Amino acid sequence: MPSICLESGWREGFEGIIMFEGLSKYLSIVLDYSVVMEYSDGVWFDELVNLFNDYGIDCYVNDTFKTLHYCVVAQQDVKDKHVQTAMRTLMQSLLTTNRLHLVNTCDTEEFIDQVKDLNQSCLLTTKRGIFTKRLYEKNIEYNNDVALLTPTGLKIYPSAASMIEENPLPSLSNLAHNDTFLEADARASIDDVVVSSDGQQNFTLVKRLSGGAEGMVFTTDSSKYVAKIYHKGVITPLRWTKLKKLSGLGITAPGFCIPQHLLYFRGVPVGYTMFLGKGTTLSNVFDGPDAMISQYPDWTRLDVCETLLSLISKYLYLHMHDVVAGDIQLKNALIYTSASQYLIDMDSVQIGNLPCPVGTEEFTDPRLWGKDFSGFVRRLEDEDYSIAMLVFSVLFCGLHPYATRKGAETLREEILNHNFPYTLDNSDTEHIPLGGYVHIWEYLPEKLRVMLYKTFREGKSYEAVCWRAAVQEYMTGLENCVYDDPEAYKLFPCEDYGQMCLNVEEVRAKLEAKKARVDKINAPRPQGEKRTFDNAPTGRFVSSNVGSFSSMRPESNTASTPVNSAFKPAPSSPSAAPVASIQSEPPKKKKFFGLF
Repeated sequence: MPSICLESGWREGFEGIIMFEGLSKYLSIVLDYSVVMEYSDGVWFDELVNLFNDYGIDCYVNDTFKTLHYCVVAQQDVKDKHVQTAMRTLMQSLLTTNRLHLVNTCDTEEFIDQVKDLNQSCLLTTKRGIFTKRLYEKNIEYNNDVALLTPTGLKIYPSAASMIEENPLPSLSNLAHNDTFLEADARASIDDVVVSSDGQQNFTLVKRLSGGAEGMVFTTDSSKYVAKIYHKGVITPLRWTKLKKLSGLGITAPGFCIPQHLLYFRGVPVGYTMFLGKGTTLSNVFDGPDAMISQYPDWTRLDVCETLLSLISKYLYLHMHDVVAGDIQLKNALIYTSASQYLIDMDSVQIGNLPCPVGTEEFTDPRLWGKDFSGFVRRLEDEDYSIAMLVFSVLFCGLHPYATRKGAETLREEILNHNFPYTLDNSDTEHIPLGGYVHIWEYLPEKLRVMLYKTFREGKSYEAVCWRAAVQEYMTGLENCVYDDPEAYKLFPCEDYGQMCLNVEEVRAKLEAKKARVDKINAPRPQGEKRTFDNAPTGRFVSSNVGSFSSMRPESNTASTPVNSAFKPAPSSPSAAPVASIQSEPPKKKKFFGLF
């Protein structure tokens, strides 16, 4: 079956032809979240909603769909405000007609296995979407039609393989091999004025905040931005092109210290502006009991989970924008509170086919060791390992998963030998480092322990969104106080570090009281009958001081209203129903993803 192409020009040139007309023949559509994320701000999305409504098409999504939406909502980026509106419209439309189907898995292969046998179905996705990239990387067999949505139109392929064959991933940019540097004598410093690339904004460099091998960071006369000014011989064509693409993403969420404006000084590129991050690096906080308890003495396991969930959500948000962080490590994020972190050093990330030239061996998949990081395009699967490392390191308060007692001389040897010192049945604790880490492992939920064990002992890979889902499940259990043992809520269970302890019974009582209040508010109110009175007053107005001020009483209109008539409105027509009979309980709204 040849591919079918509906270009946007068709829609403009022929009356009655719409973008998604080619999808009307299907009974069901498997929907990728990237469609909502990338195209919810235009008429195309309205046409998609109408397509589901007009043709009664079923929609299939998986847990990744809702998890990615949670990540978008959590960032509160102004540019995404239309996404929430579009999602609400789509969900309401599908729920009211019972045409939304949720497959409970985050794993791409498992999801495809569940939907691959649907009759007359089509997968609707975009080229930049996480779901599509997983199809490329895992080479998953999917022999139903695939509709690829691009800015120029919609193209339908008979299978995932045919889509991949016709749309290969872009090869490494030629800029990656260009080692030339921008040579210029113009170097901006304190009191100098730098100009944005569009010439619309000027920034005065006020005070030096920090310095490093690449450049210096200055405060500016704008309280909103700081400026990173590179040293001479640092800006390469690759770096500058990458900065252009990153600033063009339009990400203004406060948790990303990402380029906002490209800066010029005397006509020469010198750096960029970004938002200022708050707090200290994760590596300074997640550094064992002393560091954690001294800086956050009121923290419990719930705060650790909240921190981790926030971090993973940020990296997934980057993935949705075709960005792979590359060099994930505890030094590349700042923490202000458990709910507020900032990703820093973002000028080195990979965007599209512009590679990330750096990496930290301890957080990098061993399969990539020894490679020139600037010589290949990283995959999402490469990032999955780094996310797994982040999960363990945060949950274990800075400990590396291959840190062992009585082990090899170097951490590198332990990593290569998969010497993960933890077991699922806790039968061998001899090689687990001292300090309470064995109890952290014991009190983790089984799902997380299995995922960590299979990753670091058996070499299995889990998608980043699966890690977020597992951490979310753990955090929900802590929030709802489902664990009976108070030790389960401590940063370091069964250890006396002067840390915060939780009164389980007291917290549960508060949760029950809160639930009771919510239930009372949401409980349907009984339908009371309207009372009538035989001695209703006449006239339109009656003074509250009936006996004192007769002059305030209106004149009685005995002709139009009999004195002894009941004070109730007459039916508008003989067939009008009584008030009590039309006040039936409104139907309950279906909820999806907690959106409404």
